Amino acid sequence: MLKEGQIVYYLMNGYVMPGKVMDIEKLENDYEFSIEGYAGCSGPHRISSRQIHMNIFLDEKEAQQYKDNPQMYLPSYC
Repeated sequence: MLKEGQIVYYLMNGYVMPGKVMDIEKLENDYEFSIEGYAGCSGPHRISSRQIHMNIFLDEKEAQQYKDNPQMYLPSYC
């Protein structure tokens, strides 16, 4: 499980972006969290732990492997 303040990486428009994990909420079978600096018009997005290794990466090297694959990007719109 991720920890508050842990740095994770995500892809946006072909760029690898770092962000700190915040607001972790445990759910029945997984958990949700937000990433500091990743928000839309309505504020921080809630991200499911199921997205780890799909859209959220634990290290920059892993994220770099997918930077040319738009299916791996997090949305960059409101």
